[in-house]
Amino acid sequence: MRDKRFGIALLIIVLLAIALAYVAFIGPKIQGYIVAKQVEAQQNVVNAILDVVDQQGYVAIGDGENSVVLVKYNPSQQTPQVGTGTNEAIN
Repeated sequence: MRDKRFGIALLIIVLLAIALAYVAFIGPKIQGYIVAKQVEAQQNVVNAILDVVDQQGYVAIGDGENSVVLVKYNPSQQTPQVGTGTNEAIN
């Protein structure tokens, strides 16, 4: 009876030690790896978008209803004006 209690207590201690090791050492390593991979994936996506903008001059990103168009911007170039800002009636 005493050996059975000792065995159960030893098993509980071993399980708690494993849980503590996971929480203290293994879990943070896994989370760090996951976060590093997420950052790497984000950088890859941004670089891919920038590559498309470099090749085409623009890229449209959307979800079907809404979209955003990213265009290449060069501040040294003058942008042509689209309108004069006045409305003239056509007779």
